[in-house]
Amino acid sequence: MLWLIAIALIIFGLYMVIRGLIEKPRIEESLEYFDLERGEEVIVKPKKKREIKTGGVVLIGPIPIVFGESRYAFYALILAIILMILSIVFFMLFI
Repeated sequence: MLWLIAIALIIFGLYMVIRGLIEKPRIEESLEYFDLERGEEVIVKPKKKREIKTGGVVLIGPIPIVFGESRYAFYALILAIILMILSIVFFMLFI
């Protein structure tokens, strides 16, 4: 039963990575319309483009490789440490 959960988590992780690579941030185009109250054409320009900041950790054995913007990379590193500790605890409990 535990192996089924592990496979489901691996598939979910791969799905999230692929989805993150495929999705692009939405870029709004300028909107033109005629304002009846003013009696003139109005052009609404989009706001500035948003910056996308990310961070991540790749674990190759016991060696973590951290990348990304510093704050998010720090969060990812903390999460990786927690996951490593949990995996050691589960390994010791089930073996």
